[in-house]
Amino acid sequence: MKGIVVCPQPRAADVGADILRRGGTAFDAALATAFCQMLQDPFMCGLGGMGTLQYRDARSGRQGMIDFHARAGAKVTPDMWAADSKGRSAISGYALFEDHRAELGYTAIMTPGTVAGLARFHATLCSWDWADLLAPAIRMAKEGITVTPFFADFLVRPPQPGLPTGMQRVTKTPACAALYLKDGALHQVGDVIRHPQMADTLDRLAAKGAADFYTGEIAGRIAEDFASHGAFVTASDLASYHPVESPPVIGSYRGFEIASNPPPGSGAVLIAMLNILENFDFVGVHPGSVRHLDLVARAMAAAHEDREHWLGDPAFVEVPVETMISKARAAEWARKIRDGWLPGGRIGAPPSCTTHLSVWDAAGNCVSLTHTLGTGAGVVTEGLGFNWNNAMKLFDMRPGRANSMAPGKARTTGMVPTIVSKDGEPWMVVGAPGGSVIISSVLTTIVNAIDFGMTAVEAVSFPRIHCEGGPVFCEARVQGDVVEGLRALGHEVRHSPISYDPTMSRAHAILLRDGKPSGAADPRGGGGVAIAW
Repeated sequence: MKGIVVCPQPRAADVGADILRRGGTAFDAALATAFCQMLQDPFMCGLGGMGTLQYRDARSGRQGMIDFHARAGAKVTPDMWAADSKGRSAISGYALFEDHRAELGYTAIMTPGTVAGLARFHATLCSWDWADLLAPAIRMAKEGITVTPFFADFLVRPPQPGLPTGMQRVTKTPACAALYLKDGALHQVGDVIRHPQMADTLDRLAAKGAADFYTGEIAGRIAEDFASHGAFVTASDLASYHPVESPPVIGSYRGFEIASNPPPGSGAVLIAMLNILENFDFVGVHPGSVRHLDLVARAMAAAHEDREHWLGDPAFVEVPVETMISKARAAEWARKIRDGWLPGGRIGAPPSCTTHLSVWDAAGNCVSLTHTLGTGAGVVTEGLGFNWNNAMKLFDMRPGRANSMAPGKARTTGMVPTIVSKDGEPWMVVGAPGGSVIISSVLTTIVNAIDFGMTAVEAVSFPRIHCEGGPVFCEARVQGDVVEGLRALGHEVRHSPISYDPTMSRAHAILLRDGKPSGAADPRGGGGVAIAW
């Protein structure tokens, strides 16, 4: 085997596996796959988005992060929306406004990082030419992509209270409607959508490089469009944007090393959850039992409470990462849990958004990459052919808090691209899309594999729960008597009617137990596992 690519989009995974088959590295495969994901799932990720990736370079032993979070534009002021905010969605935590200003349109857009981040990744680690790695996405854009059930479902599912419908999103700008409507209606599963304008944009990026997106001709077209429509992002914001490279945040769980992303990402939150669970013994505990799910729910809620108080952009606020991931802090929470502490009063689970890919090659190189548009602002710059992010909705609209908005600031994210190692060697490469539910998905996948010895497929497929400090959300496959057992302990439980609930986030993992690689794509939506032999 030469390698494995796992992501929600099967045709994008195929592209990565083909590159591995033809001698490319995991890094080459990840870059090409990521650009193809932008065509296959254009409301989950794109050129106008942001993300975070972790890599392990087998040759040098180096393990690092490249973060390319979106940043608030120069025209943002900390208190500009405080008086008009209707609070946060009781389900998603998104900022609510009567006019959807943080969700739709030019005011929802933050300075994008995806192109710069992937270009830095290419310059740092890839072996193939930039243009060759963009070529499959260009070909896809010209030939067209087939609308998948997950693509269609995202736009037709009932909206949460206070949030726009898919049709409102798609029709926010004429250029977006022209791409994603057919005879005035949303595309159906099986329809083919061609993207000649995005093909042209990608062609120019392939020829001119990522700099064109931030300081060249493409940047000029973006800046003109933004200035004409009241966006907060300026030409200067584009020109000054740069990704951030850093070491991952490192923790441990039952003898395994857990490496995940730094703030404003949620790697420290994931590690905190694992630290809390490490205080409890799962030997003899049945997976999916009341004992198992009760402890996981409380650990999730406890770490989210610390996240709410402390997590922010470290360039603007002091984030006490060492405290968040300390075994001492986890022991404090474990004592509270043993004394009966229960979650309560926090928001619940947001709708699934974002995308992810995990890649491993036979040389031992690994990539865990999560990237997103938020849920898309419904804005397409005329002639460029891609969606813009709506990252503004995840700021705290109240000034003076860790995640309050400010010019140049990144907002917090649930993205946690993670690599688990054992005895210095990679053991699992994992990540997920899905807002803050990402953390729960990755947590449970790791626990399922380490504590219960599950295979990769079992670990990502097992009935899942999510808790941020309010209700415990359970999929339909969580047994009824277990739900009643959780309620008897004092939990508020929302038992979904959906067996593989797509709002639960979709974990994508490569497991390297005993040196035998296997990949698993979450059955909750999409599901691409491509192996290169």
